[in-house]
Amino acid sequence: MADDSDTPDIPDSSWALPETVERSRGLDGLAVQAMLQGAVLKGHDPRQILREAQIDPSVYGNDRAAIDGRALFRLVDRIQRTLDDSFIGFLPERFRLALEDERTRAHLHSSTFGEALRVSIRFTQALSEDIGPQLVDTDRRGLMHRVRYHTIEGVDRDIFVWQRFVWIYHLFSWLIGRPLNLRRVLVRAARPVQANGFDRFSVFRCPIEYGAEFDALWYDGNDLKARVAHGTLAEYEAHNAAGPDWFAPPGSGLSWRSRTEQMLIELQQDGVWVPRIEEIARRLRSQPRRLRRDLAREGESFQQIRTRLRGEMASALLLATDMPVTNIGYEVGFGEPGSFTRNFIEWAAMTPSEYRRRHRSDRLRVAAATTLLSERRDL
Repeated sequence: MADDSDTPDIPDSSWALPETVERSRGLDGLAVQAMLQGAVLKGHDPRQILREAQIDPSVYGNDRAAIDGRALFRLVDRIQRTLDDSFIGFLPERFRLALEDERTRAHLHSSTFGEALRVSIRFTQALSEDIGPQLVDTDRRGLMHRVRYHTIEGVDRDIFVWQRFVWIYHLFSWLIGRPLNLRRVLVRAARPVQANGFDRFSVFRCPIEYGAEFDALWYDGNDLKARVAHGTLAEYEAHNAAGPDWFAPPGSGLSWRSRTEQMLIELQQDGVWVPRIEEIARRLRSQPRRLRRDLAREGESFQQIRTRLRGEMASALLLATDMPVTNIGYEVGFGEPGSFTRNFIEWAAMTPSEYRRRHRSDRLRVAAATTLLSERRDL
């Protein structure tokens, strides 16, 4: 391939740009050039890859130009497909996309983020010695995901570490349907500085430790119990086909109602049945007033969602188990039997005992109740 690095760009009037290059904010052209180093070393034309990613090739190497988060996703995807390598040509051995699909299936078959993370680590350890991921228990509140990327000569290891961390952050946030609450990101590199002032590490929305001894993502212990919100490769492919924005808060594809429900269910699994909206808003990285407003736009209220989930769990226990009614009340967080009965009547328009008598013979209801219990707790 002829080296065109010193030749001037010639506008191609036959190719219509779907978007203009962002001049003020985003990943600048020098970083874009660094992202393409693996492909260039393997003989590919970086400007052609940019065109195929629907990005103006004049951004290449230009510190006054930049790309946004959607363009970044398209760029990485295009490099991966060009090289058939999830690691965009930065490691000695390729990690073929077919293997990436298998790893993604393993994630989707997991029940929680913690399980998916451990499956991913074992999968990667079995296939490559160039990465060396490890999980390190720090304390009861967190888990550290350390990596060792042995990149080839001639590439910028720091940009690769950042890109992989962005991918991991967005993948697992999408998997649980909300942003991961990272406690910290640690990188061996110095803080990167772009002429346009864009801070590429701000996408993680957590403290960043530069010049660290190792590269790592530090997960919050509460997230490890988060339930997987998606279950098929088709869902993941549809998500990618929509062109996610890697600079936007991840996991935002779900409604506020869905995200609030998921967070409440996670707390229910820990025995917390009446959390305050302040706690839910904090975990969703929102504010109580804003969360109330967002839920109202979807025709819901926090109180309605909390009450409904509690009632659903109580009714499932009534139909799918032989637990005494009083014990079920305690199970779903009521300190007194009378309080449970009053609240259940308000939710179901009948007493718990009447609900059990009326619906226990309905096989479809019992099957649905059994499924709900299996999804929300260990039987």
